[in-house]
Amino acid sequence: MDNQKDSSSPAGGQAPAEAGGQAPTGEQAPGGEPTAQAPDARVENHPQRKGLFDEWRVIRSLGSDLGLAPALLAVVATFLIIVFHENGSSSFFSIYFAKFFKKTSFSGLYPAFYWYGMCFLLLGVIPFVLMKTAFRRSSPESGAGLGDWKFGLPASLTAYFAFLPILVLVSYLPEFRSKYPLFSDAGQSGFHLLAYEASYAVYFIGWEYVFRGFLLFGLLRRLGSFAVLLQMIPFAILHFGKPELETISAIVAGILLGFLALRARSFWYGWLLHSLVAITNDLLILWHRGG
Repeated sequence: MDNQKDSSSPAGGQAPAEAGGQAPTGEQAPGGEPTAQAPDARVENHPQRKGLFDEWRVIRSLGSDLGLAPALLAVVATFLIIVFHENGSSSFFSIYFAKFFKKTSFSGLYPAFYWYGMCFLLLGVIPFVLMKTAFRRSSPESGAGLGDWKFGLPASLTAYFAFLPILVLVSYLPEFRSKYPLFSDAGQSGFHLLAYEASYAVYFIGWEYVFRGFLLFGLLRRLGSFAVLLQMIPFAILHFGKPELETISAIVAGILLGFLALRARSFWYGWLLHSLVAITNDLLILWHRGG
């Protein structure tokens, strides 16, 4: 029995492997590949940490995994969303620009036209131009092409009709009836309604592109499908101020719209679905009011 080897000790008197059976950090793993250091290990074990510049090198090494282009893209998207939020709202128009317009039957919709137009410009046109020029992505690469329309079109229409019963139900809720349409003058006449809903659809081009085009496809190369979750976060947050049910639902909607864009290789089908849902919601509530 004394000749029997202890199976718990390594042969040849070698030092035991680290807990979990992994090779020590920086050594060769069984497959011949060096094991990656965790970010905290890189911070703790970074050589020659003596001063401020050394600490900056540590920080830079931690950010090197992300890449410059995705980092710039995320910063630009955040900047444009902030500019839109602060300067593209209907209240901004009412404060600074309304006084320059003559009173007409459409005066009540001018703030809406400004708001929706600024969304189209700041979150749609500018990101699209930046994608093609600064980031050198073609329209299909940025999600602005038609993609797989044989999947995208039926998928978006199927999702719309599946969601239609829910729209009918929520149109009875007081918090939705008091919120939509966002501008009461939209129901003033059929022509007002047509002009308003058309501008609403234009608004959703910018709204969808910045999330399901610029951010999603811009981060896709580096982050893979995890980019779906990242674009969902600001999308859901920007629903603050809407009915609580809608804001919570924006989490699920942001993920589903993200995967729809990813599968169809285009943001346009999410735009179609989102526009149809929003316009139908307006029409149902106006119908309840007898408008």
